[in-house]
Amino acid sequence: MSIKIVFLDCDGTLTTIKSSWEYLHRRLGLWDNNADLYQRLFRNGVIDYYEFCKRDALLWRDLSLEQIIKIIEEIPLQKGAEAMIRAFKEMNIFTVIVSTGLSFLVDRIKEGLGIDMALSNELLAENGSLTGDIKINVEFNKKGEIVESLLATHEFKKEEACAIGDGEGDTGMFRAVGLSIGFHPHPNVLPIIHHTINKGSLKATINIIKGHP
Repeated sequence: MSIKIVFLDCDGTLTTIKSSWEYLHRRLGLWDNNADLYQRLFRNGVIDYYEFCKRDALLWRDLSLEQIIKIIEEIPLQKGAEAMIRAFKEMNIFTVIVSTGLSFLVDRIKEGLGIDMALSNELLAENGSLTGDIKINVEFNKKGEIVESLLATHEFKKEEACAIGDGEGDTGMFRAVGLSIGFHPHPNVLPIIHHTINKGSLKATINIIKGHP
């Protein structure tokens, strides 16, 4: 059954940076002994995902929106991203970004590449400055539920869906589709993906999808 919809991770897949949150922290000098601690607390189960993101966002409170967007714009696209999306459009494939990354980056990529839909997490701002508040639209390890909901809403079958990602947070997304592709994937997701791309660019996904029965 041919692929009709592709779900895409952003950080580390469509971009060369593994985490837009971490990138922003490092550029602002807020990673060591701050955000890195919050990440450890989350991974050790001490705080939940919302609290993890909230603590991150509070580190940026009162920073100018202009400054944040300027830093986010530094993050480069992954090689072959433009060609991949262009090919998907030619195949009439519906494209969706599902990312726990920052909406400033995800929305920029969505518009720049002409991706059909995007879901990500938002930093809230008021009068040109960040408030320290957040809106979580994609929780870590909840991507599978989002994919299943979108498949039902748009009346696509699991067998008609593909997911392209790289990390452990993409596990649910990989399991919710009929074709999963890992781009430079984390070792822990190798047992659940159908195809692995460890060299080259995202253009390699095109032939995989074209060759899918």
